[in-house]
Amino acid sequence: MDERPDIVMVMTDQHAARILGCAGDGIAETPNLDRLASQGTRFENCYCPSPLCVPSRMAFLSGLEPHRSGVFTNDDYLASDIPTIAHALGAAGYDCRLVGRMHFYGPDQLHGFGARPVGDIGASFPGAPPPDIGPLTKGRGNRGPELEHSGAGETSYQAYDKAVAEQAIETLHALAGQRRRSGKPFFLLVSFFCPHPPYIARRADYDVFDGRVPPPALGAPETDHPAIAAWREAGGIDAVSAQATQRSRTAYYGLVRMIDRLCGRLFDAIDTLGLDNAVTIYASDHGECLGERGLWWKSVMYDQSAKVPLVIRAPDMPPDMVDGRVTNLIDLSATILGWAEAPALPQHAGRDLRRSVGWKNETYSAYYGGLMNISLPPLRHRMVRTDRYKLIWFDGEEPMLFDLEADPLEQNDLADDPTCAATVSALGRKMLEGWDPAEIATRQDLNRARARVIRQWVRATRPQEPARWLDPHPGRNRYE
Repeated sequence: MDERPDIVMVMTDQHAARILGCAGDGIAETPNLDRLASQGTRFENCYCPSPLCVPSRMAFLSGLEPHRSGVFTNDDYLASDIPTIAHALGAAGYDCRLVGRMHFYGPDQLHGFGARPVGDIGASFPGAPPPDIGPLTKGRGNRGPELEHSGAGETSYQAYDKAVAEQAIETLHALAGQRRRSGKPFFLLVSFFCPHPPYIARRADYDVFDGRVPPPALGAPETDHPAIAAWREAGGIDAVSAQATQRSRTAYYGLVRMIDRLCGRLFDAIDTLGLDNAVTIYASDHGECLGERGLWWKSVMYDQSAKVPLVIRAPDMPPDMVDGRVTNLIDLSATILGWAEAPALPQHAGRDLRRSVGWKNETYSAYYGGLMNISLPPLRHRMVRTDRYKLIWFDGEEPMLFDLEADPLEQNDLADDPTCAATVSALGRKMLEGWDPAEIATRQDLNRARARVIRQWVRATRPQEPARWLDPHPGRNRYE
């Protein structure tokens, strides 16, 4: 019998690290994720490689930061000749299955996974039409006006996540049976769409939180960094009403409750099947501002956006522990390769989380623009987080510096403080090592030119999308 562990990972889209009962949120109802945390280790300072879906997910899979993979925005493809953890795990003898969302673009919808019984609810190519959600369409998007259409209702996205959970449990049973017969270990990656917007939750989940969710703790500042101010204006979020803010936040908590319930079914199946040696992981691709500072969605480097939940239950990780090291989703993929004793991926930037001796509290995240319907010039933002400081570097703008020990809510920018000049200089040099904004700008120009042609091709030819999940009952989309 192969003694290496089976690995089951759940990834969600846009789950803020702080919206968890085990993270101290007294409103969130996440008993199943809390149970996983009590049986495993929660990493409270885990960051995404990029606060945007596609760059973050492709960095996790490849171990390459966006400036190395070339996946800067939600329009960019991961090249099929860039190996992923699925390739490495398969080479090591693992049966790799993907069930659900991964936001792959292009004809390669597997990137090393052996099978994908439920594909993505979203488009397979830039410019392909989004899911048809009928009367709820006004609530979809990433601009302030869409938030006015949040609330209680049923969507295809909820139906998709239910279908993903059901297929994941069926696939898990099949893989467990195969494991008993042949001894072949498996990696099952289950990926949900929610709690990504639209902020529309089923009535049963919405009503649990109606009137209970407090308003944002942080108001919009009197003055903003120019890059944040431009983002705020482009997103049209200063005009969001108090009622829309409350409904959106309430629905978000409801969506998290739904995701927790689906996760619980999967975790119960793992336990029922007796997979005692399995590694069980929960993570998300990026966070959610949820109205804090008057900001919404992701795409900024504040912790609300850049931090992600990460919980791991494994035989070689301590139970009921909170790990305070500064980590990244790229470290998670390195750890998965370590459990599998898989071949290393070239230029993989991650570190095995099981090796704490000599750990350096330092990680990076970058944002280059490209959110769905917010139009801004190409951006080049990069963050370095150390044990104490966070420096955010903006190409063409002044940096921001936060002392997270003294200012955990990141309200006091110290970049202009003369006493911090040496810190800004040292972290700035570290930031620019191997990260050339001029070179990146040239690559972004090329990527945009390529994407324009692909979009024109999609509009003209309407290519087939065989990996795409289509709601068999689109009439379900309605407000309740």
